Parts: sequence; structure tokens; C-alpha cells
Amino acid sequence: NLLDVLREAGVVDAGGQGLYTILEGALHYLKGEVEEMQFRKPYMIASTTPLTARTPQMVAADAEPYGYCTEFLLKGEGLDPDKLRMKLKRKGASLIVVGDESTVRVHIHTLYPGNILHYATLLGTVHQVTIRNMDEQHQDYLKMQREKMPTADIAIIAVVSGDGLTDVFTSLGVTAIVPGGQTMNPSTKDLFQAVNSVTSDKVIILPNNKNVVPSANQVQSLTTKVIEVVATETIPQ
Repeated sequence: NLLDVLREAGVVDAGGQGLYTILEGALHYLKGEVEEMQFRKPYMIASTTPLTARTPQMVAADAEPYGYCTEFLLKGEGLDPDKLRMKLKRKGASLIVVGDESTVRVHIHTLYPGNILHYATLLGTVHQVTIRNMDEQHQDYLKMQREKMPTADIAIIAVVSGDGLTDVFTSLGVTAIVPGGQTMNPSTKDLFQAVNSVTSDKVIILPNNKNVVPSANQVQSLTTKVIEVVATETIPQ
């Protein structure tokens, strides 16, 4: 009950539950309670509803951009790959710097590729520059996935927090997931984007939080699709 998200979802931390089970078994062994140590098959819950076509998980509108995949070859004299790596590691992600004193290959994901290249030109000459817009690539990928999917009669969109609950909802046939975050308060824009991402003309929205219900209701006036909001206030509902 220490984590609000788990308490609200009516579940416990898997690691904590596992540790409890191990200690419980050790206690039974020390007390000679062998019968209590017999294996108990866990109770499984599965849905018999056929899975519908699903889109990749939606990204919140205020999510951090991917930026630009930037690659180049740096040539010069007395280059120091380690020093260059230390200089660039705070300027982006997925940084790879390999080479020697005369040639260094650099790969980095950054929001400002121009700054990276400018710094590189101070050290030597830049060659074989490649810059790819990863946000555009991601949108192209989502579009391609939507075009591949057969149209489901009814799509279901759920507001869910956390990878674990996301897996549960998608396994039960939810078409698209809108991340709720710590506050579980996605905007009307987030929900509207999710509605547009599915190919179905009929959409059911599960807010899973009373604070999200008003935003979900507003989506109905923003689209020609038939929207039905099931006013779920908690994940278990």
C-alpha cells in the first residue's frame, strides 16, 4: 500500500511478493511444516475475447522528442576519443565514440546536431555526415503500422499507467494505450490523438480515473467518429 499506483490498481509489487513467498517458504521449512510447502498452482485469469488489431502504444503529447540521429567521421591530429566522449555525453544519448588519434567515428542522438558538428570542426575536419530526424521516422513507422492493420469494428482506448498494466490491458484486447503518468491526467489532445491513431470509426474510451472523464467526454465533439466513454474511475473497474 506504499505506492499509490499499485494500491489504486489493486495489485502488489511483484518483487516484494516474491521475496515474501521465499521467506514464507523458509519459515515453513524451519518449523518443519512440510505440508505447507507443497506447490500451489497459481490461479490464472485469461480473456476469451478475440484480440483485435492494435496500434503501437501512444506517446503523450508532451513526451520528450527523439531528436536527430547524428553520425560523422572526424579526422585530425592528436585526437582524443576519451576526451571527446566526455565532452559529448551530456549533449545527447546513445553516444558511441570510437577511433584513434587521427580518425574518430561518432554516433549520437541529439536535439541540436549543429552544435555537435560545430564542436567537431574545432578539433579537425568532418566527413560522411548523416543526420536523420527520428521523430519523423517514428511517425512514419506508426503510419505504416496503422496502414497494415485490418480495421476493427470497435476500437478500445484505455488510459493506463506503467508497463505492467499496459501489458495487461493490451493482452485483453485494448487497441491503443494512452500513458497516464504519475497523475493519470492525460489531456484531451492526448486522447484525441489516440482516437485518430486507430482505424475504427467506433471507439470506446476507458479513462480509468475520474479526473480524466471530462477530457474523454470532450473528445466526442472533436471527431466524426462514434465515441463512447465508459466512465471508469479506477483500473480495477
